[in-house]
Amino acid sequence: ASIAVYLKHGESRLDAQRAILSTIEVARRHADNSPVGSFNFDVAVTIVEGCMDDEPYPINYLRNVAHLEARRQHLRFHSSFDKLGVFLIDVDFRPSANLHEVLHSSSAADSILKQRRVIVCSAFESCVDCNTMSLASLKECVQKGQAEGFHLSHFPQGHSPTRFSKFWNESLRCEDNNVEEYWRRSYKVQYEKFFEPYIIMASSEVPLYDERFQGYGLNKVSHLAAVARQKGGEFFVLPRVFLVATVHERSESWSNIYGSQSDETKFNQLVLKGLYKNFTMRLEDGEEPVVSENTREKQYSLFSQERINKQKEKTSQSDQFPIHENLHHVTTSLPIISA
Repeated sequence: ASIAVYLKHGESRLDAQRAILSTIEVARRHADNSPVGSFNFDVAVTIVEGCMDDEPYPINYLRNVAHLEARRQHLRFHSSFDKLGVFLIDVDFRPSANLHEVLHSSSAADSILKQRRVIVCSAFESCVDCNTMSLASLKECVQKGQAEGFHLSHFPQGHSPTRFSKFWNESLRCEDNNVEEYWRRSYKVQYEKFFEPYIIMASSEVPLYDERFQGYGLNKVSHLAAVARQKGGEFFVLPRVFLVATVHERSESWSNIYGSQSDETKFNQLVLKGLYKNFTMRLEDGEEPVVSENTREKQYSLFSQERINKQKEKTSQSDQFPIHENLHHVTTSLPIISA
Protein backbone atom coordinates (compact mmCIF):
# COMPACT_ATOMS: atom_id res chain seq x y z
CA ALA A 1 0.00 0.00 0.00
CA SER A 2 1.16 3.52 -0.69
CA ILE A 3 -0.26 6.21 1.61
CA ALA A 4 0.11 10.00 1.49
CA VAL A 5 -0.41 11.79 4.82
CA TYR A 6 -0.99 15.53 4.99
CA LEU A 7 0.56 17.41 7.91
CA LYS A 8 -0.89 20.85 8.56
CA HIS A 9 1.49 23.79 8.91
CA GLY A 10 2.78 23.88 12.47
CA GLU A 11 1.92 20.27 13.35
CA SER A 12 4.70 18.11 14.76
CA ARG A 13 6.31 15.80 12.22
CA LEU A 14 7.72 13.64 15.02
CA ASP A 15 4.27 13.19 16.59
CA ALA A 16 2.85 12.33 13.17
CA GLN A 17 5.56 9.73 12.56
CA ARG A 18 4.87 8.11 15.92
CA ALA A 19 1.12 8.01 15.25
CA ILE A 20 1.67 6.56 11.78
CA LEU A 21 4.03 3.85 13.05
CA SER A 22 1.57 2.95 15.81
CA THR A 23 -1.28 2.68 13.30
CA ILE A 24 0.83 0.55 10.96
CA GLU A 25 1.73 -1.79 13.82
CA VAL A 26 -1.95 -2.26 14.67
CA ALA A 27 -2.66 -3.00 11.00
CA ARG A 28 0.22 -5.47 10.88
CA ARG A 29 -1.11 -7.36 13.91
CA HIS A 30 -4.51 -7.45 12.25
CA ALA A 31 -2.87 -8.86 9.10
CA ASP A 32 -1.16 -11.55 11.20
CA ASN A 33 -4.56 -12.77 12.30
CA SER A 34 -6.09 -12.68 8.82
CA PRO A 35 -6.13 -15.45 6.18
CA VAL A 36 -3.76 -13.35 4.06
CA GLY A 37 -1.11 -13.04 6.78
CA SER A 38 1.54 -10.35 7.26
CA PHE A 39 3.74 -11.87 4.53
CA ASN A 40 1.88 -9.66 2.06
CA PHE A 41 1.83 -6.63 4.37
CA ASP A 42 3.85 -3.79 2.87
CA VAL A 43 3.22 -0.07 3.40
CA ALA A 44 4.96 3.01 1.99
CA VAL A 45 4.05 6.28 3.72
CA THR A 46 4.82 9.75 2.35
CA ILE A 47 4.32 12.76 4.64
CA VAL A 48 3.38 15.99 2.85
CA GLU A 49 3.85 19.08 5.02
CA GLY A 50 1.69 22.18 4.61
CA CYS A 51 3.32 25.51 3.88
CA MET A 52 0.92 27.97 5.51
CA ASP A 53 -2.04 28.21 7.85
CA ASP A 54 -5.53 27.66 6.46
CA GLU A 55 -4.34 26.41 3.08
CA PRO A 56 -6.83 24.18 1.21
CA TYR A 57 -6.45 20.45 1.72
CA PRO A 58 -4.38 19.28 -1.33
CA ILE A 59 -6.41 16.14 -1.91
CA ASN A 60 -5.50 15.45 -5.55
CA TYR A 61 -1.85 16.30 -5.00
CA LEU A 62 -1.81 13.68 -2.22
CA ARG A 63 -3.41 11.12 -4.53
CA ASN A 64 -0.73 11.73 -7.14
CA VAL A 65 1.97 11.44 -4.45
CA ALA A 66 0.59 8.09 -3.27
CA HIS A 67 0.28 6.62 -6.76
CA LEU A 68 3.70 7.79 -7.95
CA GLU A 69 5.29 6.37 -4.81
CA ALA A 70 3.56 3.03 -5.49
CA ARG A 71 5.14 3.09 -8.95
CA ARG A 72 8.55 3.97 -7.52
CA GLN A 73 8.41 1.11 -5.04
CA HIS A 74 7.37 -1.27 -7.82
CA LEU A 75 10.42 -0.33 -9.89
CA ARG A 76 12.67 -1.38 -7.02
CA PHE A 77 11.79 -5.01 -7.77
CA HIS A 78 10.46 -5.00 -11.34
CA SER A 79 11.76 -3.59 -14.59
CA SER A 80 8.51 -1.98 -15.78
CA PHE A 81 4.90 -1.11 -14.99
CA ASP A 82 3.60 -3.68 -17.48
CA LYS A 83 2.45 -6.01 -14.70
CA LEU A 84 1.41 -3.44 -12.11
CA GLY A 85 -2.21 -2.78 -11.24
CA VAL A 86 -3.41 -0.26 -8.68
CA PHE A 87 -6.49 -0.04 -6.48
CA LEU A 88 -7.42 3.65 -6.06
CA ILE A 89 -9.22 3.91 -2.75
CA ASP A 90 -9.79 6.21 0.23
CA VAL A 91 -8.20 5.08 3.46
CA ASP A 92 -11.39 5.10 5.56
CA PHE A 93 -12.86 2.12 3.66
CA ARG A 94 -12.67 -1.45 4.89
CA PRO A 95 -12.44 -4.20 2.24
CA SER A 96 -14.35 -7.46 2.18
CA ALA A 97 -12.37 -10.38 3.59
CA ASN A 98 -11.99 -12.01 0.16
CA LEU A 99 -10.76 -8.95 -1.74
CA HIS A 100 -7.03 -9.70 -1.54
CA GLU A 101 -7.47 -13.23 -2.88
CA VAL A 102 -9.75 -12.09 -5.70
CA LEU A 103 -7.41 -9.31 -6.86
CA HIS A 104 -4.36 -11.59 -6.80
CA SER A 105 -5.88 -14.31 -8.98
CA SER A 106 -4.97 -15.27 -12.53
CA SER A 107 -8.36 -13.95 -13.68
CA ALA A 108 -7.52 -10.56 -12.16
CA ALA A 109 -4.23 -10.44 -14.05
CA ASP A 110 -6.03 -11.32 -17.27
CA SER A 111 -8.80 -8.75 -16.85
CA ILE A 112 -6.74 -5.86 -15.48
CA LEU A 113 -3.33 -6.31 -17.09
CA LYS A 114 -4.12 -8.09 -20.37
CA GLN A 115 -7.62 -6.92 -21.28
CA ARG A 116 -6.91 -3.54 -19.65
CA ARG A 117 -10.34 -3.29 -18.08
CA VAL A 118 -11.28 -0.80 -15.38
CA ILE A 119 -12.75 -2.79 -12.49
CA VAL A 120 -15.26 -1.29 -10.06
CA CYS A 121 -15.30 -2.46 -6.45
CA SER A 122 -18.79 -1.68 -5.16
CA ALA A 123 -18.77 0.76 -2.25
CA PHE A 124 -21.20 0.86 0.66
CA GLU A 125 -21.80 3.19 3.57
CA SER A 126 -22.83 2.10 7.08
CA CYS A 127 -24.51 4.22 9.74
CA VAL A 128 -23.11 1.95 12.48
CA ASP A 129 -19.59 0.70 13.05
CA CYS A 130 -20.39 -2.87 12.09
CA ASN A 131 -17.62 -5.32 11.29
CA THR A 132 -18.93 -6.08 7.81
CA MET A 133 -16.40 -8.23 5.96
CA SER A 134 -18.54 -10.95 4.39
CA LEU A 135 -21.28 -10.66 1.80
CA ALA A 136 -23.78 -12.25 4.19
CA SER A 137 -23.09 -9.70 6.95
CA LEU A 138 -23.26 -6.84 4.45
CA LYS A 139 -26.62 -8.08 3.16
CA GLU A 140 -27.91 -8.28 6.73
CA CYS A 141 -26.84 -4.68 7.38
CA VAL A 142 -28.55 -3.53 4.18
CA GLN A 143 -31.78 -5.38 5.08
CA LYS A 144 -31.77 -3.77 8.53
CA GLY A 145 -31.33 -0.32 7.00
CA GLN A 146 -27.86 0.05 8.53
CA ALA A 147 -26.02 0.22 5.21
CA GLU A 148 -26.62 1.27 1.61
CA GLY A 149 -24.74 2.02 -1.58
CA PHE A 150 -22.20 4.77 -0.92
CA HIS A 151 -23.77 8.26 -0.72
CA LEU A 152 -26.94 7.05 -2.45
CA SER A 153 -29.15 9.11 -0.15
CA HIS A 154 -27.60 12.51 -0.85
CA PHE A 155 -25.46 12.11 -3.99
CA PRO A 156 -26.84 9.19 -6.02
CA GLN A 157 -24.97 10.24 -9.18
CA GLY A 158 -21.70 9.20 -7.57
CA HIS A 159 -22.35 5.47 -7.30
CA SER A 160 -25.79 4.54 -8.64
CA PRO A 161 -24.30 3.63 -12.08
CA THR A 162 -22.73 0.67 -10.24
CA ARG A 163 -26.26 -0.82 -10.42
CA PHE A 164 -26.43 -2.23 -6.91
CA SER A 165 -29.43 -4.46 -7.68
CA LYS A 166 -27.34 -6.10 -10.41
CA PHE A 167 -24.45 -6.42 -7.97
CA TRP A 168 -26.65 -8.34 -5.53
CA ASN A 169 -28.16 -10.55 -8.23
CA GLU A 170 -24.78 -11.55 -9.65
CA SER A 171 -23.18 -11.92 -6.21
CA LEU A 172 -25.86 -14.27 -4.93
CA ARG A 173 -25.61 -16.41 -8.07
CA CYS A 174 -21.90 -16.98 -7.58
CA GLU A 175 -20.68 -20.09 -5.84
CA ASP A 176 -18.86 -19.36 -2.57
CA ASN A 177 -15.06 -19.13 -2.93
CA ASN A 178 -15.20 -19.64 -6.70
CA VAL A 179 -12.99 -16.70 -7.62
CA GLU A 180 -12.95 -17.48 -11.33
CA GLU A 181 -16.75 -17.35 -11.40
CA TYR A 182 -16.70 -13.91 -9.78
CA TRP A 183 -14.67 -12.63 -12.70
CA ARG A 184 -16.85 -14.40 -15.26
CA ARG A 185 -19.91 -12.71 -13.77
CA SER A 186 -18.42 -9.22 -13.76
CA TYR A 187 -20.79 -6.96 -15.65
CA LYS A 188 -20.28 -3.87 -17.78
CA VAL A 189 -21.65 -0.47 -16.80
CA GLN A 190 -21.43 2.76 -18.75
CA TYR A 191 -20.03 5.98 -17.38
CA GLU A 192 -22.53 8.64 -16.36
CA LYS A 193 -21.79 12.21 -15.36
CA PHE A 194 -20.41 12.47 -11.79
CA PHE A 195 -19.85 8.70 -11.51
CA GLU A 196 -16.97 8.24 -9.03
CA PRO A 197 -16.46 4.55 -8.21
CA TYR A 198 -13.43 3.02 -6.53
CA ILE A 199 -11.49 1.27 -9.25
CA ILE A 200 -8.67 -1.14 -10.03
CA MET A 201 -6.79 -0.67 -13.29
CA ALA A 202 -3.37 -0.92 -14.92
CA SER A 203 -1.07 1.60 -13.26
CA SER A 204 0.48 2.78 -16.52
CA GLU A 205 -2.96 3.89 -17.75
CA VAL A 206 -3.99 5.86 -14.65
CA PRO A 207 -4.16 9.56 -15.55
CA LEU A 208 -2.79 12.09 -13.10
CA TYR A 209 -5.29 13.81 -10.81
CA ASP A 210 -5.88 17.48 -11.60
CA GLU A 211 -4.28 19.22 -8.64
CA ARG A 212 -6.34 22.39 -8.97
CA PHE A 213 -9.07 20.51 -7.10
CA GLN A 214 -8.38 21.11 -3.41
CA GLY A 215 -10.57 20.64 -0.37
CA TYR A 216 -14.02 19.15 -0.91
CA GLY A 217 -15.87 18.72 -4.17
CA LEU A 218 -15.46 17.05 -7.57
CA ASN A 219 -11.84 16.05 -6.98
CA LYS A 220 -12.44 12.33 -7.60
CA VAL A 221 -15.32 13.01 -10.00
CA SER A 222 -12.91 14.84 -12.30
CA HIS A 223 -10.43 11.98 -12.24
CA LEU A 224 -13.05 9.36 -13.09
CA ALA A 225 -14.23 11.55 -15.95
CA ALA A 226 -10.67 11.41 -17.32
CA VAL A 227 -10.54 7.62 -16.86
CA ALA A 228 -13.91 7.24 -18.61
CA ARG A 229 -12.82 9.33 -21.59
CA GLN A 230 -9.67 7.26 -21.92
CA LYS A 231 -11.59 3.97 -21.72
CA GLY A 232 -14.63 4.85 -23.83
CA GLY A 233 -16.84 5.03 -20.74
CA GLU A 234 -16.63 1.28 -20.00
CA PHE A 235 -16.35 -0.01 -16.44
CA PHE A 236 -16.76 -3.58 -15.14
CA VAL A 237 -18.28 -4.27 -11.73
CA LEU A 238 -16.93 -7.28 -9.86
CA PRO A 239 -19.53 -9.17 -7.76
CA ARG A 240 -19.03 -10.55 -4.24
CA VAL A 241 -16.28 -8.10 -3.29
CA PHE A 242 -16.95 -4.70 -1.75
CA LEU A 243 -15.82 -1.78 0.39
CA VAL A 244 -17.58 -0.32 3.43
CA ALA A 245 -17.08 3.06 5.11
CA THR A 246 -18.72 4.19 8.33
CA VAL A 247 -20.57 7.51 8.12
CA HIS A 248 -18.50 10.25 9.77
CA GLU A 249 -18.87 13.92 10.55
CA ARG A 250 -18.56 16.43 7.74
CA SER A 251 -15.05 17.71 7.19
CA GLU A 252 -13.96 21.31 7.42
CA SER A 253 -13.41 21.24 3.67
CA TRP A 254 -17.06 20.24 3.14
CA SER A 255 -18.24 23.05 5.43
CA ASN A 256 -16.30 25.61 3.39
CA ILE A 257 -18.31 24.64 0.30
CA TYR A 258 -21.72 23.47 1.53
CA GLY A 259 -21.82 24.18 5.26
CA SER A 260 -23.98 27.31 5.18
CA GLN A 261 -25.77 29.81 2.96
CA SER A 262 -23.20 32.53 3.58
CA ASP A 263 -21.81 34.65 0.78
CA GLU A 264 -18.45 32.98 1.25
CA THR A 265 -19.75 29.44 0.73
CA LYS A 266 -21.84 30.55 -2.25
CA PHE A 267 -18.73 32.12 -3.74
CA ASN A 268 -16.76 28.90 -3.10
CA GLN A 269 -19.46 26.91 -4.88
CA LEU A 270 -19.24 29.20 -7.90
CA VAL A 271 -15.45 28.85 -7.97
CA LEU A 272 -15.75 25.05 -7.85
CA LYS A 273 -18.38 25.05 -10.59
CA GLY A 274 -16.15 27.21 -12.79
CA LEU A 275 -13.14 25.01 -12.12
CA TYR A 276 -15.04 21.87 -13.12
CA LYS A 277 -16.32 23.57 -16.26
CA ASN A 278 -12.76 24.48 -17.21
CA PHE A 279 -11.62 20.93 -16.43
CA THR A 280 -14.27 19.37 -18.70
CA MET A 281 -13.44 21.77 -21.53
CA ARG A 282 -9.75 20.89 -21.28
CA LEU A 283 -10.63 17.19 -21.16
CA GLU A 284 -12.76 17.47 -24.31
CA ASP A 285 -9.86 19.23 -26.03
CA GLY A 286 -7.51 16.40 -25.10
CA GLU A 287 -5.39 18.50 -22.74
CA GLU A 288 -3.48 17.03 -19.81
CA PRO A 289 -4.61 17.59 -16.20
CA VAL A 290 -3.03 20.55 -14.43
CA VAL A 291 -0.42 19.37 -11.93
CA SER A 292 2.52 20.83 -10.04
CA GLU A 293 6.03 20.83 -11.47
CA ASN A 294 7.00 18.44 -8.70
CA THR A 295 4.40 15.89 -9.79
CA ARG A 296 5.31 16.21 -13.45
CA GLU A 297 9.02 15.74 -12.73
CA LYS A 298 8.34 12.64 -10.59
CA GLN A 299 6.26 11.05 -13.33
CA TYR A 300 8.84 11.86 -16.00
CA SER A 301 11.62 10.40 -13.83
CA LEU A 302 9.70 7.16 -13.25
CA PHE A 303 8.87 6.60 -16.92
CA SER A 304 12.48 7.42 -17.84
CA GLN A 305 13.67 4.81 -15.34
CA GLU A 306 11.24 2.30 -16.81
CA ARG A 307 12.59 2.91 -20.32
CA ILE A 308 16.16 2.42 -19.09
CA ASN A 309 15.19 -0.79 -17.28
CA LYS A 310 13.48 -2.20 -20.35
CA GLN A 311 16.49 -1.44 -22.51
CA LYS A 312 18.83 -3.12 -20.01
CA GLU A 313 16.51 -6.14 -19.82
CA LYS A 314 16.34 -6.39 -23.61
CA THR A 315 20.13 -6.27 -23.86
CA SER A 316 20.67 -8.88 -21.14
CA GLN A 317 18.04 -11.24 -22.57
CA SER A 318 19.78 -11.37 -25.91
CA ASP A 319 22.37 -13.75 -24.37
CA GLN A 320 20.19 -15.37 -21.70
CA PHE A 321 17.06 -17.44 -21.31
CA PRO A 322 13.78 -15.50 -21.25
CA ILE A 323 12.77 -14.08 -17.88
CA HIS A 324 9.38 -15.23 -16.58
CA GLU A 325 7.74 -12.72 -14.25
CA ASN A 326 4.75 -13.02 -11.94
CA LEU A 327 1.59 -12.01 -13.79
CA HIS A 328 -0.51 -11.74 -10.67
CA HIS A 329 1.09 -8.81 -8.87
CA VAL A 330 -1.33 -6.02 -7.98
CA THR A 331 -0.11 -3.12 -5.85
CA THR A 332 -2.58 -1.01 -3.90
CA SER A 333 -2.54 2.77 -3.75
CA LEU A 334 -4.28 4.24 -0.69
CA PRO A 335 -4.24 8.04 -0.44
CA ILE A 336 -5.53 9.33 2.88
CA ILE A 337 -8.65 11.48 2.98
CA SER A 338 -9.09 13.69 6.05
CA ALA A 339 -12.29 13.39 8.02
